[in-house]
Amino acid sequence: MHVAHPAAVLAELHRVLRPSGLLALAEPDWDTLAIDHPDLKISRAFTRYIAERVNRNPAIGRQLPRLANHAGFTLRTVLNAAAVFTDFETAEAILGLRRNTERAVAAGYLTAQDAQTWLEHLTTDTFFATTSFITVVAQSGT
Repeated sequence: MHVAHPAAVLAELHRVLRPSGLLALAEPDWDTLAIDHPDLKISRAFTRYIAERVNRNPAIGRQLPRLANHAGFTLRTVLNAAAVFTDFETAEAILGLRRNTERAVAAGYLTAQDAQTWLEHLTTDTFFATTSFITVVAQSGT
C-alpha cells in the first residue's frame, strides 16, 4: 500500500523469484474500513478520509490477485480475513484514530464538533471497527 507502482513491484518480484517459487502477500483494503458510531454520517466521513487521503494505494488488498496475475504469477490462494477491533486503544495503536481524526478535520472531512463527538463516543462506549485484510499466495512460472 506504500509503494508508488505496485504493478512494477510485482513484476520485479516475479522476475527474481525462482521458478515455481511461492510469493505471499498481505495487504488491507482501507476502502472496507467500518467503525461503529451512532451517527453513520460521521463514521463514513472518517472512513472516506482514510480511504481517500491516508494511504497511497487504499484498495491494494482487493487489487493484489489481479496485479499478481498480470505480473505472471498463478494464484494459489486468496483469503479475505476481517481485522476486528473491539478495544479503542488497540485500534488507536494500529489505525491512529486520534491523529487521523485531527487530520480529517484539517482536510475538511469532519467538523471540529463532529470530531469531538466521534472521539468521545469511541473512547467511552462500546467500540467496534473492522476492515478486510487480503492475503494472496501466488506461484511463479515453471
